[in-house]
Amino acid sequence: MDNSIIIYEIKQELNNNDLEYLLKMDKENICFFRFVGGNPSETDELLRNLYRLKESGIILFVIFRFPFRFEGKSRMETSIHQYYQLKEAADGIIYFYSEGMMDMLDKHTSIRKANQLFEQYEQAPIQAVREMLHQTGEINIDVHDIKTFIRNKQGALFVRTIEGESFDQPLKYLISAPYLPADFAEGNQIIINIGYGQDVDMEAFRQINLRLNDLFHKAEIFKLGSYLINEQGSKLKITLIANGISDPYTKPENIKTVPFYKYWVMETWDKLTRTGVTNENKLLSSFQKKTPQYISKR
Repeated sequence: MDNSIIIYEIKQELNNNDLEYLLKMDKENICFFRFVGGNPSETDELLRNLYRLKESGIILFVIFRFPFRFEGKSRMETSIHQYYQLKEAADGIIYFYSEGMMDMLDKHTSIRKANQLFEQYEQAPIQAVREMLHQTGEINIDVHDIKTFIRNKQGALFVRTIEGESFDQPLKYLISAPYLPADFAEGNQIIINIGYGQDVDMEAFRQINLRLNDLFHKAEIFKLGSYLINEQGSKLKITLIANGISDPYTKPENIKTVPFYKYWVMETWDKLTRTGVTNENKLLSSFQKKTPQYISKR
């Protein structure tokens, strides 16, 4: 358990005040940036700020939601470009389909109620990571595990929590949802954290582990954690994080790539001048020393 880790959450835009605040914080913290794609005017300055945040050492997750089909083809095409740009800017990206969220609603659901439900869906992975880091158990999952895991593989992330006293349905059906990636069992690696109530017996614990291993047989288990839920009963709570999930749409050939090197040059030069290095030769010398460090990080 690590209660010293702070998880920040920012939605749709990263203004300079929020950015400067986060840059002053402990670099072992986590930031979730939630973004609904489709508006082209929201990209360039945002990417620059996300780059600065990631380079500071904070673990940066992007939760990306694609627009509804009824919003038009143009917004969807824009969002696909934005998805790949934000994916490059983040340590890890989690995506949702708005159209799949609609499938969870009754056609008479009010807009207000729908937005509340959409909020719950997007909050779920944030809460899952928070609980995973803050739970005390026999085997704990810490922030260093998370950092290594999300940076291990290319592709998107899948985060899901299910709970109950018995799982009579196949786990695949319990874990899946129309707004989530359908190929969650095809990931490269997986973290599993299992909470168990006071009355869960060893046989039930063994069976749920066997079923999870069977479902995710193609994935390497990166870490398996467990903890006691201090409540009477046979409740099980399972949180999964899979990496290496396929991207939802083919990457466009004409996508505008993020010029990280340009941002890095500007930031590094600015930092050197702010620290009082004014002599041109000293500036160039300091800059050349920092360049190999940047290349090795990228």
